[in-house]
Amino acid sequence: MKKHVEDAQVLYGVKAKDWISFLPPKSVRRTNLQSFLNSDAAGLEISTSRSRSEEFLFGTETTKSRFQLLPTKLPAPKESMMQGLAVASGVVGAALPAIWSVVQPVADPFSDEKEGDKETGWCKFVPRALRFFYWSDLISAGVLLHSLYFVCDVPLRTWLAGGLMLGFPLTDAVHRVATRGNPRFKVVRFTINKIRGSADPENFQLDSVVLLNRCGAPIHRSLVDQRHEANYWFVEIREGPELVTGYQLITHRTEGAECDPVSWVVEGSVDGVNWQLVDQCNDEPMPRQRESASQQYEDLLHLPDAQAAFRQGFLAEAAACAASFAWLVLGTSWVSAGTEACVDSAPHLWYWSYFLVVVMWSSLGTVTIGLIVCAVAMIMVGSKSP
Repeated sequence: MKKHVEDAQVLYGVKAKDWISFLPPKSVRRTNLQSFLNSDAAGLEISTSRSRSEEFLFGTETTKSRFQLLPTKLPAPKESMMQGLAVASGVVGAALPAIWSVVQPVADPFSDEKEGDKETGWCKFVPRALRFFYWSDLISAGVLLHSLYFVCDVPLRTWLAGGLMLGFPLTDAVHRVATRGNPRFKVVRFTINKIRGSADPENFQLDSVVLLNRCGAPIHRSLVDQRHEANYWFVEIREGPELVTGYQLITHRTEGAECDPVSWVVEGSVDGVNWQLVDQCNDEPMPRQRESASQQYEDLLHLPDAQAAFRQGFLAEAAACAASFAWLVLGTSWVSAGTEACVDSAPHLWYWSYFLVVVMWSSLGTVTIGLIVCAVAMIMVGSKSP
């Protein structure tokens, strides 16, 4: 042990007795210690250091009082603030319809004011399908632009561009073919030439005229405007030109039978200026009962032209469907070939094309199976019925 102490002293170069030589004498040290303990300055310094330590660890009364003065709950919003929020919400609510009226033709061009929860069947399915195809075409156009400079040895861009052309542009072309020779009218004019009482034709009276649409169903009275002018009776269709396949006359509810028309000429027009002959009747047997409907007049002069236009539209639609199906088959083979060539070089292009192929084949399969099941069910129900 002694050896270790000596080694330490040698290591630091100073011995213990040398350290003691630096200290003052014992009497001086004792006097200085007593004077330090009895002095007020030492007590003040100790208390000050102690108080500072307590403040650091536990905080002062002033700090505690500050925390105690803080409110336990947030203050309620002021009335002016609530009024400002109400005004802002009112402005936003008033601006939203105007903004939507501007954005709607682009965001949802297939919306219909009459479309609601009561719509079922095809009337509800067709607008949704059109919206899906519309947004898929927009995404396809975006994918084409994004992948314009990506390398892809398979012509997937050509397939997407052809799919866009076989979509709404082809549908519009088929529609033009079907309606090119299809006589549709917005205004139908009845010229009364003779009434039952052989009086002035301008004295004729009618309750209304019922027009039949392309499906042979009557157009509701709320969808047409009717007026009586001299010896004319005008029927204007509010929703635009419509193929009229027939009509009926309704006798007046209060006027006598002598005011019923028996001879008239029917004409149709799109603009109210140029008129096309639709029908001509002479000495027709109108019913004598009040507010009664005449027979349906369906042998109209313009219907042969409408039938020819329908045949042309049907052939155009069949050709378009065949072309679309062939393009889908070709695109399926291209997507399969691009599994190794385009997945890494043009991933967005390939994955979107793959998604379209899967969705289209799944839809075709679902529709086909549904039609088969419905046909079998109808045959089974028909065979069981007496």
